[in-house]
Amino acid sequence: MANVTVTCRKFPGAYAATNGTRPRDVSRRAVLRAVVTVGAQRFLDVFSVGWRGLLHRFGMGLSAFSFLEQSPTGLCLSSRYGSLDASEKGASTYWYGMALAKITADVELGVHWLAHVDQMRDSGALTITSSTNERGDLVGRDIQGAWHVIEAKGRSNSYSASLVTKAKRQAATVTSVNGQPPSTTSACITSLFTQPISVLLDDPSASEEGAGERWRIPDEDFFRQYYRGIIEYLRELGPRREQMLGSARFVTVPLFPFFWEFFHYLPPPPFVERPLELGLLAAIYEMPERASEAVRELPRDDRGYAGTDGIAIFGPMRNWESAKE
Repeated sequence: MANVTVTCRKFPGAYAATNGTRPRDVSRRAVLRAVVTVGAQRFLDVFSVGWRGLLHRFGMGLSAFSFLEQSPTGLCLSSRYGSLDASEKGASTYWYGMALAKITADVELGVHWLAHVDQMRDSGALTITSSTNERGDLVGRDIQGAWHVIEAKGRSNSYSASLVTKAKRQAATVTSVNGQPPSTTSACITSLFTQPISVLLDDPSASEEGAGERWRIPDEDFFRQYYRGIIEYLRELGPRREQMLGSARFVTVPLFPFFWEFFHYLPPPPFVERPLELGLLAAIYEMPERASEAVRELPRDDRGYAGTDGIAIFGPMRNWESAKE
């Protein structure tokens, strides 16, 4: 594993202990799982246009790995990243920002589930009243049922304080979720230009919050939509099989063959016997609306196969590529 530097600041009350700067280990598997999870929420529409769209969405996210490597200081961008043009960098930084927001919200705030607001709204799972022009782009839920709003951004060059202020303002426009104030409304800025990569998680103070949007998002609808892309993938790409992680049962299918070739050392033939597999806790596959209960049964997982939301990546994976001198 390689580490990134995470700084949390301005969190009040129950989250005050989160404040501070610390290194956090980030595994290759955790980044892949985050890319797959946030990507799955965005590619539902491609089932109506075919697998070209699906491959495109996954390819955009997975290309991020081409330019991440381990340096003596931690996880960083490869010098080869500079060869990309502006549009290519824009797409990559988007995926870096989303993946590291997912990982950071989970580790620092206990937000197991983080989803795209627009996707939740388009599906009808989330309804908005008193709409504003700008809002946080991610909505999260923790295991206690509290809601969180995050505006995530990735940057490959230095940025001004105004970027953080704007992101905080966007997140803070949400003043109510299901009739209660969100537990946190944060800006999450991933700085790719530092060594190691650094993540800032900044919670607005009360003075920065104003009258804004009110959201309603029933738990059952949220969970059904959160897992919908993964469940459709499992159903479409069979044959499915089951794998056990301790006492927990997972439903799995192989990821595409090019995923396997990209993330593995070349094995002895036939390579199809050892593919990477995408898995979901069987209890969630069968009844996604009960996810908050199902994940409580997840066993300790020292290998990091399963995320706290019950989505797993099984199979061997190599470590981060080391930076070349």
